[in-house]
Amino acid sequence: MTARHRGQRLYDWWSRHDRAFGLLYELAFLGGEQSFRDQSVEALALDAGDNVLELGCGPGNSFAALHERVGETGHVVGVDYSAGMVGRARRRVRQEGWKNVDVIRGDATTLGIEPDSFDAVYAAMSLTAMPDPDAAIREAFTVLQNGGRIAVLDAQPFQEFPWTVLNSLIVPISKWTTNWNVDTDVQRALRETFDSVSISASNGGTVFIARGLKQRDDRTPTKRE
Repeated sequence: MTARHRGQRLYDWWSRHDRAFGLLYELAFLGGEQSFRDQSVEALALDAGDNVLELGCGPGNSFAALHERVGETGHVVGVDYSAGMVGRARRRVRQEGWKNVDVIRGDATTLGIEPDSFDAVYAAMSLTAMPDPDAAIREAFTVLQNGGRIAVLDAQPFQEFPWTVLNSLIVPISKWTTNWNVDTDVQRALRETFDSVSISASNGGTVFIARGLKQRDDRTPTKRE
């Protein structure tokens, strides 16, 4: 079974166990999930009328915050490769009556979206669960307009002592429960692709929020030396 297919099946399972999924995130954020989500959404600096794409939207936990900021004149699009998560996210949209929020099932590395279509891209606890986060980041760059922003809320192994002693326990469990691609370096990929990147880390360095800005006129991501 490929990492992609395992991830789809895993998150299909999580989509049927929402309380357990919520507890998983409470543990991952050490009780600070909402605060981190709020900070990462604020990093997008959204305005009314903006178009924002969420990669790996899951059950739509961030839709309310994104919708509030873009207003009725903006547009929120969530994409996820798990059919179960897409179903849950669509139910949330219907229940809330959001007319300008759409959810599609797809692969973040091959979105099939026209270049320069979005003002912002958001990814919360999703890139490191993907088999190829680097490709997803390059795709995000492509669909962003010049001047567009990306905000990423994600996790990495503990970086600070004494928290680092927990990595031998936390990493295997997280890989099994979330398909965590612990060997990937999302921060490096963001720096190689976007023109200006700022990163802040919390909780012993394991939770980070990154913001990237697209400024190049050629709109072509190039690897930095």
